[in-house]
Amino acid sequence: MSIGYVSVSVSNAPTFSAIDGGYFKEQGLDISATNIATSPQAVAAMLSGELPLNTGISGTQVVAANRKGGGTLLLASSVNTFPFSILTQQGIRTVADLRGKKFGISQFGSASDTASRLYLTRNNLDPAKDLTLIQTGGVTQTLSALQAQGIDAGLLTPPVDQLAIQNGFALLADIGSLGIEYCTNGVATTRAYLDKNRDVIIAVLKAIVQGVHRFKTDQSFGEGVIQRWTHTDDPSVLTASWKPFAAEYLQNKLYVTDAGIQTVLDELASSDPAAKSADPKMYYDNSLLKSLDDSGFFASAGIPSGVN
Repeated sequence: MSIGYVSVSVSNAPTFSAIDGGYFKEQGLDISATNIATSPQAVAAMLSGELPLNTGISGTQVVAANRKGGGTLLLASSVNTFPFSILTQQGIRTVADLRGKKFGISQFGSASDTASRLYLTRNNLDPAKDLTLIQTGGVTQTLSALQAQGIDAGLLTPPVDQLAIQNGFALLADIGSLGIEYCTNGVATTRAYLDKNRDVIIAVLKAIVQGVHRFKTDQSFGEGVIQRWTHTDDPSVLTASWKPFAAEYLQNKLYVTDAGIQTVLDELASSDPAAKSADPKMYYDNSLLKSLDDSGFFASAGIPSGVN
């Protein structure tokens, strides 16, 4: 089967690790993984049936499409916060210095867009009035735009943020350290596809759980995954990129949370006021993961009881 994944970054380590560790094959799957630049494009591919299952999509686009009748649904979330940092040109020392500047995100509606708007708003900047958000197309393109001085600041994720620091750009903020709950890296499909392919999707989730556990507990394997998929060779960058995901960002059991979806609904409420009071549970289904939990699969995969 073919699955999609959004962006070539450490956020997609679950999918990359499931492939490199042979866990998809172990679960009886012959997987072809296709890179999709942004979450809006991934939703379009799901709705068209071209790539009905995506393993690295932001919650915002899945929920928004669901509210428009698309039948999209989150089945898991391996990263439940924003693993992003803001990198700037030298001379920008505070958030206030961003006023009037050009700020790079991958695309409107992406996780980088959501993270940027939340952070800027919490720091008394109106993203629509106080600065200009520039769509670059992806995190590597954001770094290129910084290098070309086409933007003054941008949102990056490992390993690209580490490369930016090496290239002399300044770290303004680590948004991940704020602990804002948000479904950054979801596994999503449509209800129609789930109804017909439940067993296949359970096998996909098993492989991803195994991949996450291997990535988190085997540093050599984890850094190798980052190196192969992001074409990054610097050992210091690999270690700096692996550590936060292994220790903080990657969930073991992949459950979607109400709080992570509520962040999405709060964001959508600016253009869809009814979203604010919607029930987060309408937009995800943890039952497949719960069945794995109840069957003892997590324990057999090496995940201690009581660990999320």
